Amino acid sequence: MKAVFRWTFRLLRALLLLVGLATLLFAAAQFTNLPWRAYKNLSRVPEPDAAAPTHVLVMGGSGIPGESGLSRTFFGAQAARRFPEADVLIAMPLGTNESFASRAYFDELRLRGVPAKRIRVLAGGRNTREQALRLADTLAECAPPVRILIVTDPYHVRRTAACIRKAFADRKLDIHLDGLPVFALSIEDPLDIAAGDLDVPAATAPAAVPDAGFSLRFRYDLWNNLGYTQTVLREQTALLYYRLRGWL
Repeated sequence: MKAVFRWTFRLLRALLLLVGLATLLFAAAQFTNLPWRAYKNLSRVPEPDAAAPTHVLVMGGSGIPGESGLSRTFFGAQAARRFPEADVLIAMPLGTNESFASRAYFDELRLRGVPAKRIRVLAGGRNTREQALRLADTLAECAPPVRILIVTDPYHVRRTAACIRKAFADRKLDIHLDGLPVFALSIEDPLDIAAGDLDVPAATAPAAVPDAGFSLRFRYDLWNNLGYTQTVLREQTALLYYRLRGWL
């Protein structure tokens, strides 16, 4: 009995040490660029095709108004202007006249200069897998080559590309993909700008702001990294689930 107790105690102590070590490593990683690099890695399409796309695919996000939805339609409209020959597809659960969200995406693209005749809502996709299936069904009869530019949040690009490739491969269709991750476009950090660095008249240039010190950057970098880490862990869980279901 004593031997069992000692063995159990040693096992628990070893587990506690491992948990403590893992916690320390996790905490230490938040002070490096590893969370950002892991997040950015999710935004890359494996073996991308940089040729002009035949279709711009705007993935449905959190809705409009909303950060994700507005960002995706903003970048989608930019891509549509850059590639005027490409059709613009919106992946949503319901059609344009069946859903406020679908209509909002459609109208937002039109407000940003995309003609209505170039926009089509792909209805019937409640998740990334179903959206990829609807896309494959829609483009099955298109003459090759079919090149799709995926417009979605950075963390969602890799899963979207994998689902689309799987859906097209199941139908023995060829597909070429590239990604346009909707990274936030931020203004210059005013703490880093001196008046001489700005291309504006000296009279209107803002006065240089004194260095706020290490603590401010330390605080914001830490919270940003925690956000990246949470997103990466959530997306890796989704990738594992999709892989176990055979969707990738």
